[in-house]
Amino acid sequence: MKTTFTSLQFKKLILGFWGLYFILVFASNLTDGLRATGFLEKSISFASGNYDLVARVTAIYSTPAWMVALMFVGLLLWELLAGLLFFRAWHWLKDPTRARSGSITAFTFSIALWCAFILADEFFVAFEVGNLESTHMRILVAEVVCLLAVEGVRSE
Repeated sequence: MKTTFTSLQFKKLILGFWGLYFILVFASNLTDGLRATGFLEKSISFASGNYDLVARVTAIYSTPAWMVALMFVGLLLWELLAGLLFFRAWHWLKDPTRARSGSITAFTFSIALWCAFILADEFFVAFEVGNLESTHMRILVAEVVCLLAVEGVRSE
């Protein structure tokens, strides 16, 4: 028996992956934010550690705690919306008139997040903290490659 992987399945795989990725990032960051603010116990394992990372990176300019919290909430909303946009694009693959705009919107919105991170890495001199800038750059490149692959595959 021969199994064929169609272009629609390929696109669903890529869009579904990024949708799940952003929802998982959102969930682990939400848990971390709730732990950092005392709404959840510190013993909960499913937490990213990114709240403390944002506080440490922004400390170079003595950023107040309320601003760190506000930036973190902004990141949470951006990640959640990116995940939802990818799932909407995944669903829209059934409709050829909306499929392309859905995937381009999702990728553009999420790629903009990595661009913002890279600019923030420079502004806060975060390249001195671990591998932040290179991690953000790698994910940016991975998304651009996936966008080009999804756009380059002809629909059947």
